[in-house]
Amino acid sequence: MQKELLSAYMDGENVSNELTAELCCDAELQKSWGSFHAIRSVMRDETAVFLGADFTAKMDALIDAEPATVSQPTPEEAETLPFMQKIKAAFAPMMQVAVAAGVCLVAVLGVQSFNASQADKAEDTPVLQTLPFNNSVRAVSYNAPEKDIVTSQQLEQKNKRIGALLQNYELQRRVNADGVNLSQQQK
Repeated sequence: MQKELLSAYMDGENVSNELTAELCCDAELQKSWGSFHAIRSVMRDETAVFLGADFTAKMDALIDAEPATVSQPTPEEAETLPFMQKIKAAFAPMMQVAVAAGVCLVAVLGVQSFNASQADKAEDTPVLQTLPFNNSVRAVSYNAPEKDIVTSQQLEQKNKRIGALLQNYELQRRVNADGVNLSQQQK
């Protein structure tokens, strides 16, 4: 409850002599007072006020007081460290893949540019005719029998036979359908 009163006091509300006297005597309230001011300074982007003018000097003194125990290895020593050997082992396959991808890229681009230059020259080249003049395909083998080749007369005869079969089927269907209708009417 006192922190709420302290916050209101900071905002200029509920200003009272009793709270001021209590703030001067209580170390806990003074700590909260300092925290509230620090929070307000950060929210208002007043970092100079929050950090103080001597912040850099304090940090410089702390860094100078820090003992320097870690020494940097030489490049020769770094090569023998187990961590570096693990990194080399991990990156070696990736480097091989990267080199292979680069070679493939150069090959593809080279072939495309070569084909593009050949396409300019190929415009004058005559085109090879692959279909025969009569647009019918013949068997490639010399042993292909002539009887397997369907002529237009054979095709016409097959169509007539299929038409006759369809007419016969339709006729039988009608005759049988009438017979079924008669038997149903007799019942």
